[in-house]
Order: sequence, then structure tokens, then C-alpha cells
Amino acid sequence: MFQIFLETLPHFLAYFGCAVGLAIGFLVLYVMITPHREFALIREGNAAAATQLTGTFLGFAIPVAVVIGNSVSIPDMLLWGAVAAIVQLVVFFVIARLVFRTISDRITEKCVASGIFVGGMGLGIGVLQAACMVP
Repeated sequence: MFQIFLETLPHFLAYFGCAVGLAIGFLVLYVMITPHREFALIREGNAAAATQLTGTFLGFAIPVAVVIGNSVSIPDMLLWGAVAAIVQLVVFFVIARLVFRTISDRITEKCVASGIFVGGMGLGIGVLQAACMVP
């Protein structure tokens, strides 16, 4: 039992390290493309921004978790993880630029409903995306 653990630990660390790297990269890119500054707003106690960013991050993390469980290699996981990130960026673009053009302002103004909507849409699309990523 302990031998199997030692043999598989490097595999776990490699996948986990890549997943954390993907997550950090996604968060950095996501907060750069949104017009509002999520981390500053969260530091100020803005629940709308926290809800929006948390839901979006979960919408990214769930597909990545599914991909990790089904990928054949780390490059395969990284490629599908990038797809998950792109989908979440498109979700925000569609919501903020095409459907509700003032939603970013509403989140900045602490409208929790707007944060729940954006985060919930990201989470919902992430769940659908995860289901589609299983071979």
C-alpha cells in the first residue's frame, strides 16, 4: 500500500501543480478582462464581486477536475483546461457585452443579484462543459 502511494505521489503532484497553475492563470486573465476589479471590491466587502468571482472560478474548476480524471496526459489536461478557461471568458463576454451591458457597474455597486447571476451562469455553463468533456 505505501509503495503504491510513493509511486503515484509524483503523478498526483504533477497534475495538482498543473491544475493550480491553470487556476492561477485563469484567475489572473479573468480579472484582467473584466471592467471591475474583483479583488479590490472583495477586500472592500463587496459580496456581489465575491459571488461573481467564486461562481466563475467554480465554473472553471469543475471542468478541469473532470478533465484531470479523464485525461491521458498532462498536456491533454492542460489543453482541455485552456478550453474551460476560454469558455468562462466567453460566458462573461456574452453576459457583460451582449446581454446586460451594465452588469459590471451593478457588481461594483454591490448588487448581489448581479453577482449571483454572473457567477451562477459561469457555474452552470461549467457543469455543462464538464459533462461534455467526458469521453
